[in-house]
Amino acid sequence: MPLPRLALSIAAACAFAAPAAAQDLLNRSEVEAILREQALCYHPDDRYSCAWAEIYSEFAADHVILHTASAVWDEPMEVQQYRLNWVDDALCIPYENQGLQAVWEAEGYRFPFDLSGLTPVSEDVIPEMVRELRENSPREFCFRYSIDEAGPDALFQHVYRDGVVDESLDPVALIPLFASGVAISPSG
Repeated sequence: MPLPRLALSIAAACAFAAPAAAQDLLNRSEVEAILREQALCYHPDDRYSCAWAEIYSEFAADHVILHTASAVWDEPMEVQQYRLNWVDDALCIPYENQGLQAVWEAEGYRFPFDLSGLTPVSEDVIPEMVRELRENSPREFCFRYSIDEAGPDALFQHVYRDGVVDESLDPVALIPLFASGVAISPSG
């Protein structure tokens, strides 16, 4: 492993470990157990409509594959596939390609967990999307989770940008995968 990558891994491990004691962050095996059974619904409203939602479809020694759905009013809902890397107990977005692998669109604002009814978007758009994602992205962008003690089946997402912890937490509702889908609240 080249020295800069080793230094990044050591720095990341220190940054990710520091808040763990105070916030009881979940470890990798706990997160994987949740992701195998639940969809993540970010910023849910009182009817469990999500600002965006994620499902995880592949778990490997060094990475996961996730599908995330989001929407903007008057545009098709977009579903994107990403490869995220494990760095200790954190999931991290690779800076070079932002992990983006594929993009689909769907009419309506319901995210089907089986990914049915999606129309592939030309792979030609992916390089431009990666460039746009990288413009405002930190070199190191990772996240971890903790249990939200205020509610059952709820988590908080903790975001780390270049080793700095974002003070605001993203609330996450857990939706069983057998629910087959969830509504996405369009933004904009």
